[in-house]
Amino acid sequence: MAGGFRILLVCTGNICRSPMAEQMLRQKLQDFNYVVVDSAGVFAMEGKDMPDEAASSLLKNNYAPSKHKAKQLTAELVDSADLILTAEQDHRSDVVRTSPRANRYTFTFKEFANLNRYLEDPTREEPFDKPKDLQDKVRITASTRGYAPVITDLDLADPYLKPSQAYDDTAESLEQLLDEVVRWVSNV
Repeated sequence: MAGGFRILLVCTGNICRSPMAEQMLRQKLQDFNYVVVDSAGVFAMEGKDMPDEAASSLLKNNYAPSKHKAKQLTAELVDSADLILTAEQDHRSDVVRTSPRANRYTFTFKEFANLNRYLEDPTREEPFDKPKDLQDKVRITASTRGYAPVITDLDLADPYLKPSQAYDDTAESLEQLLDEVVRWVSNV
């Protein structure tokens, strides 16, 4: 990932959740040409394509799926990212084990959405600085850990080897979670 603000999306095999999210988010952020979106897997099925069901779910949701080849999460990918979003808590742990400093900028999709809803809540009492840029906004978002209401269901269900409805459900969940990311990017 070269240049701009780099968002890395992580799941297990890098064939379902993270590439679906990558392609959806890339299309959602097409007007933000300084944002680079990539994905990887903690146990990637390197070189494999997305399952047909994943591509079909993208099409059903008005996204144009593009060619994808799964790749393994590496320390280089982690260290070059500005924001990392993971499908599960275990993936977040894997990322942080790969590069401990990534703890500051790695969240599950659901945690990130929750923290940002909290930041945008006009009724909260804790003051947070206005961010200077997206990197600063990552710092501010991370600083809300411990303040925002706790959510216990932080994992995004894995549709792999399940019926096509599971892929549709994943796409629907991602749609809502990625809208939070878009709002986050656009409100600087």
